[in-house]
Amino acid sequence: MNLRSIDLNLLTVFDAVMAEGNMSRAADKIGMSQPAMSLAISRFRQLANDELFERSGHGVRPTARALELAGPVRRALDLVLGALEQTHEFDSTTSTRDFNLVLGDYGELLLLPRLIHEMEKIQASFAINTLAMTGLDIRKEMHFGNVDLFLWAEPFEANDDEFVSQQIGTDLNVCLVREDHPCIGSELTLEEYASLKHIILRLPASYGASSIERQLWSHNLQRSTFMRAHSLFEYPQAISHTDMIGTLPEKAAHSFAEHHKLSVVPSPLPFETPVYLMWPKSLHNDPGHRWLREFLINIYQQL
Repeated sequence: MNLRSIDLNLLTVFDAVMAEGNMSRAADKIGMSQPAMSLAISRFRQLANDELFERSGHGVRPTARALELAGPVRRALDLVLGALEQTHEFDSTTSTRDFNLVLGDYGELLLLPRLIHEMEKIQASFAINTLAMTGLDIRKEMHFGNVDLFLWAEPFEANDDEFVSQQIGTDLNVCLVREDHPCIGSELTLEEYASLKHIILRLPASYGASSIERQLWSHNLQRSTFMRAHSLFEYPQAISHTDMIGTLPEKAAHSFAEHHKLSVVPSPLPFETPVYLMWPKSLHNDPGHRWLREFLINIYQQL
């Protein structure tokens, strides 16, 4: 296929329909009439040799071929936008770029509200999209341009030269209990800790015993798992109405304690959880991406 014969505006049209899932909304988003949008999609269907979209009750549904194309097309558009922006500094007040973030519960609890607040203060015009970590192959999504930044407790492998991993801080693990817990005062012994009923976070793709379990085993102790949660956001309600105890990063624990009748108690097994921010190396020198990650790192360090 000769690239000169392709109208690259069709990529923008396709990307808009993928994002909106509706022809009318996509047309409004990029300032096209609906007949012009339909014509553009028809032309792109011929290039892709596929129907691309099927009608559904609330708009259109992408075909398998459209899903295959979505990542590379989005990445190509971001690369073009990034190349153009590299001729000048990123302007957060005029850029209409979308950034896709996977922050996990920890980042959504601590970073996201402050990020949105700071964006409002500077009258930012770019958009933030948050994606759930569960079910995502993060490396694959980053490779195809669907994820710009990923916040997590473990970095990518050192020999994985497609991505950048930067440690932006650490967070001490503490215990969270209800204020009027009948068995817990201002501190806990190992034996008391092990004897309590625990709420435990079930991390994506985690296998085997946790570091807490291994440390307890070394003292011939074992904790009782009373509840396994899929999200940190389950902790406040579960703990405030029971005698359970949760172990979690200190910044998250204090955030929950501020808004619920909960107390933060030092853990008898103190250890620090590292916090990493990761991104595709292809975006490392992109002005907009660099601006956003520095903005996020600054917010985290002010917590």
